[in-house]
Amino acid sequence: MAASCDRAEAPVEPPRFSSSAWANEPAGFTLLSDYGFDDAMSVGDGVPLSDGWYLYNPDGFATQTADPGAPVSPPNVGQWRYPVGFGGGAAPATMYRDLGVPRGEMYFRYSWKASNPWEGHPTGVNEISFVIAQGNILVVEMNGTPGGPYHLIVNAEFTTSNGHLDNSTGDDPGARYLFGNVNGGNYVVTPGQWYEIEVYFNMSTTSTSRDGTIRWWVNGTPVGDYTTVNFDAAHPFEEFDFSPTWGGIGSSKTEEDFFWYDDVRLSVRSGGVPPAPVANFTSSCAGLTCSVDASSSTAQASATYSWSWGDATSGTGKTTSHTYGAGGTYSVTLSVTDAGGTSTKTQSVTATAPPPPPPPPPPPAPVANFTSSCAGLTCSVDASSSTAQASATYSWTWGDATTGTGKTTSHTYGAGGTYSVTLSVTDAGGTSTKTQSVTVTPPNTAPTVSAGPDQTDLTGLLYT
Repeated sequence: MAASCDRAEAPVEPPRFSSSAWANEPAGFTLLSDYGFDDAMSVGDGVPLSDGWYLYNPDGFATQTADPGAPVSPPNVGQWRYPVGFGGGAAPATMYRDLGVPRGEMYFRYSWKASNPWEGHPTGVNEISFVIAQGNILVVEMNGTPGGPYHLIVNAEFTTSNGHLDNSTGDDPGARYLFGNVNGGNYVVTPGQWYEIEVYFNMSTTSTSRDGTIRWWVNGTPVGDYTTVNFDAAHPFEEFDFSPTWGGIGSSKTEEDFFWYDDVRLSVRSGGVPPAPVANFTSSCAGLTCSVDASSSTAQASATYSWSWGDATSGTGKTTSHTYGAGGTYSVTLSVTDAGGTSTKTQSVTATAPPPPPPPPPPPAPVANFTSSCAGLTCSVDASSSTAQASATYSWTWGDATTGTGKTTSHTYGAGGTYSVTLSVTDAGGTSTKTQSVTVTPPNTAPTVSAGPDQTDLTGLLYT
């Protein structure tokens, strides 16, 4: 932090408040907030107030109080208390508001008063308000050692390697403290009086160009006008804070002091600077199908999500899935596009082809079996008791050097006797045989009676 500076001082000007005091707000700006400290300021972390404001007030050092002399919206004002023993490098409380989208151009104004007496920090730094971004901080300070005098300056804590200022006033290009450079130099403030503070800033067009602007007014009087500031547009502002830090680390208050704030107004150029999206996604694969989810991306609600699957196909959607034609490792690329630009993310996914189905089990082998019945020389056979597929074939060997076919059939032998009949059953499962004996009997033949040659009937002849 910087100590107080010895630049030429403008005369102390009595406070003046009128409608003309707000004439420095640029034309065409859109009101973001006009807050009059009309809420009770409770103890807590993240205490919600009206109009989008929140309060970090763990010790209860910030309260709403009445000041009929408040210049804009009496009587309610916000009071920040620095008790005896309060340490340097800290703020009693922080009231903050998100700016909606990061802002590269903004105007703010508020009324502020320091208590009288006021014990300044030995470093000369008594911070009043902040505008914050990632890497960029714009601080309004009451600059001056414990006994004063005190000046209102702007501390431009920017992220840059190109220096901050290069004005014709001869300011150091590496400087970060912006002292009054118009109307006689630094503006002297007197504790115990209300002051209207107005600030306008517009960021550089690139990260290296010195074409940014910072202007501020006190009680309507121009105090600082810097138009060649390297104000990195890659880190636009996201939040406005009342976090009045008292100096740096070290030292502590030996008296009770106060800051008071009256009505605060924030306005912006419509649209702001949309942040660039940040693409990110998770994936999971089951077999050849991979599911992806880009919900972890940072993007506006209107963002579009497109996918390149790595197999010459594409898809869309915040969450979706894709089925690959073959197993393997593929590079999946997500592209997220919104008003802030396009962001991509590539990850590898592995799709696994399912194993081939097992071959069908071999068909069971047939089991040949048959029954037989014989009448005379003819035997009938029936293989219905065999176990076989419907397409099976049935062949027979009759045991007399002849054969036959069919599931049921018959055979007539030429002579009686016992014969070995063999059945062969064949299907896709193989061949099975069964042999049984059959006995055939030739039929009985009726006897033939022969009387011999005719004889003479000698009946009645009597020989004596």
